[in-house]
Amino acid sequence: MLKQIKILLFIIVHTTLFAQDYEIKVQIKGAENKEVKLVYYLGNKQYIKQKGVLDKKGRFVFSGKDSLATGIYKIVIGTKDYFDFLVRNEQKFSLLSDTTDFIGQMKVKGSKENELFFDYQKKVILLKTRLSALENQFKSIDNDTLKAKQLKKEIVETEEELDALWKNTVNKYPNSYLSKILKAFNNMNVSEFNFADPEMLHTPVYYTMLRLFIKQNINNKPEYIIYETKKLLDSLKNIPENYQFVANYLLNFYNTFYKNGINEVFVYIADHYFLPDKANWFKKEQLAEIQKRRNMLGQSLPGNIAPDLIIESIEGEYLSLLQTEAKFVLLYFWSANCGHCTKNSTILKQYYPKLQEKNIEIFAVNTDKDSTEWKKKVEKMELQWINCQDINEVSNYREKYYVYGTPLVYLINSKHKILSIQNGEIEIERLVKKLVD
Repeated sequence: MLKQIKILLFIIVHTTLFAQDYEIKVQIKGAENKEVKLVYYLGNKQYIKQKGVLDKKGRFVFSGKDSLATGIYKIVIGTKDYFDFLVRNEQKFSLLSDTTDFIGQMKVKGSKENELFFDYQKKVILLKTRLSALENQFKSIDNDTLKAKQLKKEIVETEEELDALWKNTVNKYPNSYLSKILKAFNNMNVSEFNFADPEMLHTPVYYTMLRLFIKQNINNKPEYIIYETKKLLDSLKNIPENYQFVANYLLNFYNTFYKNGINEVFVYIADHYFLPDKANWFKKEQLAEIQKRRNMLGQSLPGNIAPDLIIESIEGEYLSLLQTEAKFVLLYFWSANCGHCTKNSTILKQYYPKLQEKNIEIFAVNTDKDSTEWKKKVEKMELQWINCQDINEVSNYREKYYVYGTPLVYLINSKHKILSIQNGEIEIERLVKKLVD
């Protein structure tokens, strides 16, 4: 359901941006009578804005009563051939080319931005063609020869020319849309990228930077990810199209990225930016689906009543987690094939007598799909606490407690309230020491 929500959002975002008319005339020699599409970028996907068929002279006019959003667009001919172009303030222009060489043969009328864009591309192609030829020559000869040294020098010089080309373009045309795009593509620094710039939304670089934002935060604790996510989303609230896209993308990402603690991030985004009626671009039934998913992922967060597990013990009897009689229960998810879990089980075994003295029980659930190694490990390590396994996941423990990594421990009190969650042996040992002191 969330994937359907995401696609719907993309369409809503794009179609609410327009206010003026556009007219883009294309004529492509060699593509007569072929299907032609006007395509725009959003996220890591491309969407058709308009399509038609080129006439017998290879002509077609894309037009509409609303203006196109600023961005990089594509003209797609047939199923494979295409070329990119730019749209900003100039909404009426012509593009004439040839299927033998779209960029090399391109002639632009009525758009200074695209004249600059195609001129830049032609220069890049020439330099990259030269660079490729030099590199192929270099690979085919002995590296120690004078010829090789000369080729290496020419390769470096060509690479420097390519670097200088975009920099000189930016310096010469600082206010052009091309310059803005070049600066963004050549400076992949998340902290310097302006996610609130509506002119960057419909370019591939926006998605790239959003993925980098996620990547640089994903290995941190949930509270840090939440802090950075809040900062980003709050900075976009006055730019509806960017805000909706980023909020929706992050919600979907954290819905499907399975790692311990990530459910807390999803719940935060859902609660603060979507529910109950914060996302007015969604229908009520779609928000209801988000609410349903939020409830599922949020049920095991601290402060909630622990979901019960009816699960088979190593002795073959079915036990209820919530019927465990103890002041506190350590719900311990582990794997017999996990080195960190073996180390953690050794630590827990060391503290178990002291935990029992304080009426604290360990309810261990093994996450392996085979019981042989689990039983051997329990016997070998002489683990005396409650040992259970659910090979077929009938108890739905993975969903109920968001188990996507081990070792993982939930601290539950006698009133069945979840007090805390610990990931990894360091955090778990810290908790156990605190409980026995």
